[in-house]
Amino acid sequence: MHVRASWLAGLVALVPLAGDAKPKPRVVLPAKLAVDPRAALAAQVAAEQQTVATTIDTVTKKLAAADTTRAHRVVAAIRVAEAPDRADDPMGAARRIAAARYLLARDAAERGLLADELVQLHGAEHDVASAAARVASVALPDHLAWPATGTIARRFGEYQHDRSKATLSRRGLDIEVDDHAVAEAPADGVVRFAGPIRGLDRGVVIDHGGYFTVIAKLGEVATLVGAHVGKGDRLGRAARHRVYFEVRAKVGAGGLPIDPEPLLGPR
Repeated sequence: MHVRASWLAGLVALVPLAGDAKPKPRVVLPAKLAVDPRAALAAQVAAEQQTVATTIDTVTKKLAAADTTRAHRVVAAIRVAEAPDRADDPMGAARRIAAARYLLARDAAERGLLADELVQLHGAEHDVASAAARVASVALPDHLAWPATGTIARRFGEYQHDRSKATLSRRGLDIEVDDHAVAEAPADGVVRFAGPIRGLDRGVVIDHGGYFTVIAKLGEVATLVGAHVGKGDRLGRAARHRVYFEVRAKVGAGGLPIDPEPLLGPR
């Protein structure tokens, strides 16, 4: 898949993190236990494999049940077609045959949907298996520069939404910065996207070889697609008082997010 197309597809899945209109006092979060990025990637892929395998099993059982129902329906339709006509109900046989044909057609359509879904699931199974094989060899960073001067306000991973209490997943970090602070490239790379990102104001996607980084919640972007940037090069300025930072390993169609925090050195 083309790098930009696959990556933008991944961006669409990001959970929108709305910025606040007024700056808040900075809060320094307690230290977080570091997790090996490669081990985290392997766990993500294993979870996807389990989900696909469970879904394949479910759809396979539904398909078998649909085949059993259709077989019974065919036998019933044959009996209806072979039943002798009643003299007092000349249209009865035609109605019964029409009803049987309708049910058979509906069953065939439902079975077709299940069969198509199973084909797609087996394709997904192959893709996830390929992703699992790539985890061991994909080039991951061992150190990244901070994309902006500040402190971590929101961490990577699952969290509970304050109002709905739903469990959501944050794929990157929110860094609390001075209003309109300068954002910089965390490592050498090539700009693959620069512009609006849904829910994240403007942003920049940089290709670093085995992984991408996303620096977003920018009000001003100071680079162009295709530009080669060096570590510390200026990318733009924060739209307000936060900069969003995400790292995605090139594993799977849209990449898989990894926690950037363990990769950031001390300020």
